[in-house]
Amino acid sequence: MSTTEFLNTDPFDAARAAADYIAEETGVDAHDVALVLGSGWGDAAELIGETTATLSADEVPGFTSPSVVGHVGTIRSVLTKEGKRALVLGARTHYYEGKGVRAVVHGVRTAAAAGCKTLVLTNGCGGLNEDWTPARPC
Repeated sequence: MSTTEFLNTDPFDAARAAADYIAEETGVDAHDVALVLGSGWGDAAELIGETTATLSADEVPGFTSPSVVGHVGTIRSVLTKEGKRALVLGARTHYYEGKGVRAVVHGVRTAAAAGCKTLVLTNGCGGLNEDWTPARPC
């Protein structure tokens, strides 16, 4: 989906198109939980279970390649040890990137369209304290 098509499509239809693409490519009809990983948190997905599919974000409708250092630019389907399906969003857009609010919330809308009932948000807050390193829990 091109940027123009994305902007001219109802935001919920765009999220459904992305969720349908994710389901088709991962072989998973619905995910249970979504995790949005902040800068430096990309490896955390390996701690929650087995990655069964990894998609490049720029191939998923409405998503783009990351422009922020530390974002991995992937969307993963992870099977947790408890048998749940996690959708790990290592690609997201910040408002300051100038792509608008629709691009910022597209990942959350997509997660909901993919069946996620729980959303976990992380961030890289190293700018708050010079002694904090990437992926340090605060």
